Amino acid sequence: MPATQRTNRPSPGQVMQQRPARARPHWTLLALAASLMVVLGACSSNTGTASQSAAAGSGGNVVKLSGFQFNPTALTVPVGTKVTFENMDSTDHTVTNGKDGTPDANALFNQTVHPGSTFDFTFTKAGTYNVTCMIHHSMNMTITVQ
Repeated sequence: MPATQRTNRPSPGQVMQQRPARARPHWTLLALAASLMVVLGACSSNTGTASQSAAAGSGGNVVKLSGFQFNPTALTVPVGTKVTFENMDSTDHTVTNGKDGTPDANALFNQTVHPGSTFDFTFTKAGTYNVTCMIHHSMNMTITVQ
């Protein structure tokens, strides 16, 4: 008599025991982690010590508040230039005429800038202006108006 080969199919009434599922990478979490690394890399790439001159129409009159720093930390603009301060962090900052978190006497500007918001200030007189954040005292920059 020929031998019959047994198959692994369950017979009616038998319950087939399931193998435990193998751990598979969760692609959504991997994609999220990769996106976060790109964003953090972009935030940490500012130089923090760059000096920038603002030529008319060049867009050089934007100061980014990012990574708890003003970027650039030094800016030179002509009299009558509007400077835009753009908060790219996820917390409030102030843009205050002063240094080390303390406003100057008779400060020309002192504005809270919420995350994702901007504050514009037009410099109408020549001089050197210190800018600080009263919330984060280590955030400082200088604007020279010629």
